[in-house]
Amino acid sequence: MDQAVRYARGVRIVAATIALVIIGKHLTTAVPAGAQHDLLVVRAIAVALAIGIALLPFRRPSAAQLRGLAFGLGIGVVFATVGVATVLPGEVWEQSVSLVAMMFAAALFMPWSWRWQAAFVAIALLAATVVFTLVIPRSGLDGQSTVRVLLTLYVLAALSVFGAHLADRARRQLAASESIRGHEQRLDALARFAGGIAHQFNNLLGGILTHASVLRQDASMGPAANQLDEIVAAARRGRDLTQELMRFTRSDPIRVQPTDAGKVLDSVAALARALLPEGAKVHVHAAPGLPPLAGDIDHLVHACTQIVLNARDAMRGRPDPRLGLTAALHTVAAGDTEWRDAAPGRYVRIAISDSGRGMDAATVARAFEPFFSTKPMHQATGLGLATLLRVIRDHGGVVRVESEPGRGTTIHMLLPVSQEPLPAPSSASPAAAPSAVAAPGATILIVDDEAIVRNSLKRALTRFGYRVLEAGDGGSALATMQAADPPVDLVILDLVLPGGGAGIFELLKAVRPEVRVLISSGYSPDADAARGLADRVEGFLPKPYELSQLRTAVSQALSGKAA
Repeated sequence: MDQAVRYARGVRIVAATIALVIIGKHLTTAVPAGAQHDLLVVRAIAVALAIGIALLPFRRPSAAQLRGLAFGLGIGVVFATVGVATVLPGEVWEQSVSLVAMMFAAALFMPWSWRWQAAFVAIALLAATVVFTLVIPRSGLDGQSTVRVLLTLYVLAALSVFGAHLADRARRQLAASESIRGHEQRLDALARFAGGIAHQFNNLLGGILTHASVLRQDASMGPAANQLDEIVAAARRGRDLTQELMRFTRSDPIRVQPTDAGKVLDSVAALARALLPEGAKVHVHAAPGLPPLAGDIDHLVHACTQIVLNARDAMRGRPDPRLGLTAALHTVAAGDTEWRDAAPGRYVRIAISDSGRGMDAATVARAFEPFFSTKPMHQATGLGLATLLRVIRDHGGVVRVESEPGRGTTIHMLLPVSQEPLPAPSSASPAAAPSAVAAPGATILIVDDEAIVRNSLKRALTRFGYRVLEAGDGGSALATMQAADPPVDLVILDLVLPGGGAGIFELLKAVRPEVRVLISSGYSPDADAARGLADRVEGFLPKPYELSQLRTAVSQALSGKAA
């Protein structure tokens, strides 16, 4: 039910309840004969007002209408209360208690700010002051009693305004929390959508890249070679963008391990020196004795690179461009207002600051929206800081932006401290990695529902000396493998297929347990299934890939070395 409708229903229920209470009290209270007429008039007016508000035909009232209803109802009861006190001076204290109850009820339950509460209280106090000092006969209320009554009302009224301030702030925080849960549900939906788009693009780009690479080998010189170079370059740019989309969808799981924050800063600084214009200064400082953070250095460096790119654009044309990278220990205590979204505990705080143009508050509020940029559309690249936010959240951390126009920007990241120490450095020199040895003549089955992928892969693998079979779904894959002579040595299997790639994997393994499988996919919506296959396949080849990557992955899979 809409919140405004709920509030309107609540106001109507309160109004009807007030009318019934006033009627019941009038019928059950003994009233002196001389005051019956005046008391009946006062209470009748209050009942008519309450019933009128309860019966108002608002279907979808606005916020202003709701406040007006609530305010009118409250003022009506206030004047009825002081009116009763005028007619029955002996009930001044009882009516004063009713006023106090009204003020606190309004502070807690009425959907308005403390300013509305202050206005309501001011009118109630003005009415009470006039009635209690000028209207009520002195015989009913002496001077000292008047002071005590009014002083009590003023103090409690001030407390009700403060209470309204607290209730208003709590409502805003709740609304903000619900709103954030909703900038998160939409992001999750966008992530699923982006993952599907990434899969389709990667299939197409994979076929384009493989075909173009094979043709480029054939065209060693001349205009055709240059044109093919442009096609390959364009496919690579498309691949980079879809990889950004996949990172945003969390399809590439992070591998959390004890990580040296200094190494993260050094890696980002090395990239920054290559990306920033000549003359830009890069300063790096990691606090001594800093504990390791729990993170994936590759994901963190990639995410921080987006900050560097933004800083580069922000500092373009500015005097003395400077980029600062710092890391220090930070402890978040319970109730820390600076880091509301962070759980209490110890963190490594990484900050990246620039001397660029800075951002106003409206821009900062949208900084983490996917594809949001202050640059022209043709100059914007990638998902922007949305990737950073996703990566840091995947690590269990939080991000905060500080920026002012003309004063640069600082992005703070809190990353949990690792519970494990850094691994001891190995003293032995690493053995040289064995070179991938091709196995010409091996039979490879390609299982992919995209014809362009199958055709381009078949062309490339045939050139490498392999015998190639192909299938577009699980049923044809099973039939092809059973009929193959010589038998299939390796299956290159896409995970996103009708019936599910993981299910097809199980089907093929049930028939030929010894067959080797190389997973090749642009995106997997079932990350758990993909992780479940990790120890049972000969490698993972993300689409789109270069010919050299394909040759190495296939050769390693056939030789029993995980790619």
